[in-house]
This record gives sequence, C-alpha cells and structure tokens, in this order.
Amino acid sequence: MKEVQICQVIYKDIKVNRSTAPMIRGYFANKYNEIEQMHNHKDDKFIYRYPHIQYKVLNNNPVLLGIEDGAKIIQENDIFLDDVIKIGQKEFESNQREISFKKVKLGVSDEIIKYKFITPWLALNQNNIKKYTAADLIEKEEILKRVLIGNILSFSKGMDYTVDETIKVKLDLNQIDVKFKQKEMLAFIGEFFINFEIPDNFAIGKGISRGFGTVKKI
Repeated sequence: MKEVQICQVIYKDIKVNRSTAPMIRGYFANKYNEIEQMHNHKDDKFIYRYPHIQYKVLNNNPVLLGIEDGAKIIQENDIFLDDVIKIGQKEFESNQREISFKKVKLGVSDEIIKYKFITPWLALNQNNIKKYTAADLIEKEEILKRVLIGNILSFSKGMDYTVDETIKVKLDLNQIDVKFKQKEMLAFIGEFFINFEIPDNFAIGKGISRGFGTVKKI
C-alpha cells in the first residue's frame, strides 16, 4: 500500500448537472492557465499522464480533487478559497465549501473490495471499440476486465506505485451512451470487485479530468 496526500473541495451549496464537469474544468483551467497541472497541457500539447487535479460533479455538487502535487497546488495557490465558479455563462457563489486535507491509501489488497462507478466509465478507445461491439457477451466481459486492469496499472504508474501481484476483477456493469467532447461515446455504470484499494472519488479510464470514471467503495 502507498499513502498519498489529497485536497478535496466540495461546493455543497451549488447544484449543477453532471454534464457541467467539463465547464468546471474549463473555468479553473482558464483562471489558473499558468499552472499546467490544472489543464494537463504544455506548449499547447496534451500531457499524457494520470491527472493529479480532477474536476467532477458528485451528488450534483461541483468537486475539485487534488492528488499529491495537485493537492499542494490547490493549497499553495489558495484555490480551495475560491468562492465563485463560473459555469458556462452563469456565476455561482459558494458560502458552504467542504474542504478535506488528508492522506489516503492505494494499492494491492489482500481482500476483494467492491466499488461502484459513481460517474460513467469511459473504457473503450478507437482501438478496441470495434472489437468490443463485434464480440459476444463473454468476450465483451473479458475485454472490459482487461481494460479495467490496464486502467489500474496506468493509475498506479501515475501514482508512482508498482503493482507486483496479479490483479483480479469481477464486473457487474451496464452499458450506456454519453457525450464526450461533443461526441456520442459508449460508457459503463455499475459495480466491480477487485483486489486493489482505490481511494473514494478517484477516477480511472478516459476523461478523468472531465469527471468520468469516478469510483467509490461500497
């Protein structure tokens, strides 16, 4: 197991739809444009790494999650004190922010842990979407298992954690359609079981910084 520092800000008195998560990201990314971790771009090029600052809408509340250096950035730049968020053309003022500074654990577990995707999981990309849609039910589940394990390995790498044991996964997911970057995408909601500790509100898969793939232990 590894301990990591987080800073989480929940805007409890702002109510918005989950689909506004990219707008929340856009607001903070523009406001703090000089900080590359806020938008994961450098010299107008995307940085391929696990986002250490993530933007979500959970229970209809905007959520800002900073992990390790992301947590430090939110603290040192007083971002957690921001009491106004502009979402689209509308400004929201918050007088009730739930701010958490704490350490959480991640890594391979001796136990099988049950999780729920509390925002849709974008599992598939251009390379495996055709294979998935052409597969039968058993093959589809195996594809998703491999993708989930791959997501965990990528997440671990982004956290500087080495997985040195076999990851075991069981899925209970439903397929849905979502919009991602103005395109219709295949996504999944539901539950999964895995021998890996994932901190609540961390995310895996595609579109992490835009609020997709957020998990919670149940």
